[in-house]
Amino acid sequence: MRRYLDDATAEHAEAMAAWRERRAEAREIKDPKERAAALEALMGERPTHPCLAGISLAAIGRGNRRMLAPIKARHKEAKASHAEALTVWRDRRAKAGEIKDPEQRAKALDELKGERPTSPLLVAAGCTVVAAVVVWPMLHGHHAAILAGGLTLWVLAALIVGQDSRDMASKTTANPEVGEPDPDDGEWIQEAPAQDVLWALIRHTASLTKQGTAAHLQAVLDEGQKRGQFDGWDVTDLGDELAALGVRVIEKKKLTIGGKDRTRKAVLLSDLPEADPAPVPAIVHSAPSAAAKSAA
Repeated sequence: MRRYLDDATAEHAEAMAAWRERRAEAREIKDPKERAAALEALMGERPTHPCLAGISLAAIGRGNRRMLAPIKARHKEAKASHAEALTVWRDRRAKAGEIKDPEQRAKALDELKGERPTSPLLVAAGCTVVAAVVVWPMLHGHHAAILAGGLTLWVLAALIVGQDSRDMASKTTANPEVGEPDPDDGEWIQEAPAQDVLWALIRHTASLTKQGTAAHLQAVLDEGQKRGQFDGWDVTDLGDELAALGVRVIEKKKLTIGGKDRTRKAVLLSDLPEADPAPVPAIVHSAPSAAAKSAA
């Protein structure tokens, strides 16, 4: 790790020297408009220090999603279990309502009232309130400092967990001692496809709609995963990738697919950069994975 940081620092110093030379040349341009345009373009090309690499809102958001994923999965299971138990309870209530004897019917319905399954959201809310009531007096007036420290630790943890596998791949290439990410690890996300392949997938997906002017992000993922792309990706990951490439994402776009109207996050073909046509990858899976279908 130390050797990687030393090499990265040396590369940054070299890149910084070259950038400063280009900035000095831009400042010598006599035309004010051209000079301003050249300096403005250089501002976006300033090399990032290796200690600051990977720090972005996208990484924090990705880390939050990954840390909350187990909680969301557990809540989803609890919600499904509650729905099943509630269905059984309603069947029992319907049968109790069919009892002809008024006293027995009233008794059966009264007993069922105390057996109604409790929503997991109410259980979680109750536990949170009880924990807050118990813990809050124990903070002894240091509430602000503890809350700020906890929030800071959470953001740092999200930043570490949210590092993109592409960054890890570049570090592994630079430092062979660092292990490659394990595809069996739940945090592993496949690298993004090449830009020309990404644009081709988006245009192909848009061609499957009646309008032909945009593509839903989920549909792009489905088409890509059938072709061996976007393994482990969700709609948010694709949105982050498009944002990093400077492509706008529409929050809600109505498109007709297979005769059905759907409103989802989408990307407009008019927002894609001009590029030479690229072939769409061949299908390697007959259908997208179940995880892809259940994504947002």
